[in-house]
Parts: sequence; structure tokens; C-alpha cells
Amino acid sequence: LAQSTKDYFVDLFCLIYSILVSRSFVWINRRMTWSKAMDYCRERNSNLISISSQVEQDAIAALVNTTNSTNVWLGLRQSRLFGFWFWIDEKPLSYEKWVHGPPSQLPASSPCAAMSQQNNFSWINVSCSETYSFICRYK
Repeated sequence: LAQSTKDYFVDLFCLIYSILVSRSFVWINRRMTWSKAMDYCRERNSNLISISSQVEQDAIAALVNTTNSTNVWLGLRQSRLFGFWFWIDEKPLSYEKWVHGPPSQLPASSPCAAMSQQNNFSWINVSCSETYSFICRYK
């Protein structure tokens, strides 16, 4: 294997270990609206999951794949005033995996994001009033 491929698998293994063993990521198998899911995580000193690399995307997809949830909330939403997308934990939006490319920058009626198991774990923009399971990431 090429060094970059080896590095990828080492990073992926470490992240999956972090998810499963250190419990820095916790699967919440309760369906809530995006706002209630965010509140749930924040009340427990955590945030809805953010994804900043392909390695994180693959590790979270592996976790979601072990569940029966079709969609899982991400800590990603759209600014109602300006239309740009942002992570609520203030990480830069440096990685994206939208199912049909980035959504419009115009403020939308679907300003929240979820990972869709039906769409190969790509991201979809949906109404924040939908109810999905979610993952809290501890700080």
C-alpha cells in the first residue's frame, strides 16, 4: 500500500477506536428535531457531530451503518440571514459531502443538514423540524 493509503487507514482506525472506546462520540438513538438534538448534546457538555475530513466522514458512516437510522443529524446548519452553511461547534467548513453538490446559498426552507444512509452517507439539507437520531461529540 502507498504511504498515503496506510496513513488513511491508521487515521481511520484511530478515529473508530476513539468512537468505540473513549466514547468521545455517543450515538443517541432517540428521534428529535434538530434544535432539541442540539440542546440535548449541549446540556451534556457536547455538540452535534461535525465532520472535517474524509476519515471522519468514513468513521461516522461506519457508526451510522451499525444502526437502523436512515438519516442522522449533523451539527451543520444554514444562516437564515446570509445563507452560508456553518458548523455549530465553530469548526471551519473545510470538508463537504452533499448528495447533489452544495445547496443554494439563498436562505432555504431546509436549513439543517443530516447524513443520509440511503444516499451512501452523503449529506442532505432538510427541514429542522424533521426528527432523526443523532451523535453527540464530547469536547
